[in-house]
Amino acid sequence: MAIVVRGHQQVRNYQRLLGGEPRQSAVKKATSEMSRYVTERLERSNEARKEIDSILAKRHDLILSKIHEEHPHLRTENAQLRRIFEQRAKRKLTRPRLRKIESLIISDTATLSPPYDDQWVINPANQTADASKTNGTYNLGVQSLGNGTQEVAAGVMSRFLCTVSGLQRFAAVIDFSDDWWDSASGYVAHNYVSTRLWVFGESENAWVVRTEVQPSWSDGAAYFEHHGNDPNGQTGEISVETFFQGQTNSWYQGWVWTDAQAYGNSGPFGFGASSIKFNASVPWMLFT
Repeated sequence: MAIVVRGHQQVRNYQRLLGGEPRQSAVKKATSEMSRYVTERLERSNEARKEIDSILAKRHDLILSKIHEEHPHLRTENAQLRRIFEQRAKRKLTRPRLRKIESLIISDTATLSPPYDDQWVINPANQTADASKTNGTYNLGVQSLGNGTQEVAAGVMSRFLCTVSGLQRFAAVIDFSDDWWDSASGYVAHNYVSTRLWVFGESENAWVVRTEVQPSWSDGAAYFEHHGNDPNGQTGEISVETFFQGQTNSWYQGWVWTDAQAYGNSGPFGFGASSIKFNASVPWMLFT
């Protein structure tokens, strides 16, 4: 006969009755590894671009060698572009609505809703990144106006007690809104977002699955291109999932998180610019 447990606190108590108290140190390890992943990815991105940028900069300057950087037309247009991009970054992005879903366990299927068990943010360049386990939301904002690579990431997590060993499904609904663009004024710009479902096994003391899901994109602009989801950005709701091998009576952390990276280089004649705003609400996660 199916066992039914309703309500956030009842579900929490029921799982701890069966599996005991989960280890807080396992959460610290998971968040530390996510932070290291983003930091190392940022370092690799910068290193990969360094040699290529050096070669292209020489070619770029050679092609434009007859154009003086102090040309009044260049100064005026670069200043105008910078004002446009800075103003665009101030445009308000509507946050996804908050939906109230009741936590529920039916037999070996758990539907879990906010408040979740933890939140995580990494924001090395002091741009915009916040997360709320209480509401199940996170928000990102990152921009580069010719000042290299800028990156932020954030997400939320819910624990799940696996009662039967075997293949497990981790799914979530993500309500989101985003506004992004990249623009090149004689230089280059890149725009990258990746949303991920990662599951950390506390018995395994390791990630048991790391999956990239939607919303995700990667875009680049060069020379005098301008790309983006103008004029009003995008809003939507998406259901995403991944699978992992679970162990009996073991705790798992289900992380829903997004990584955003903006890049733009610059030189005597102009700059590349890139901007991302991304808001997410996770009304429920599912383990089955």
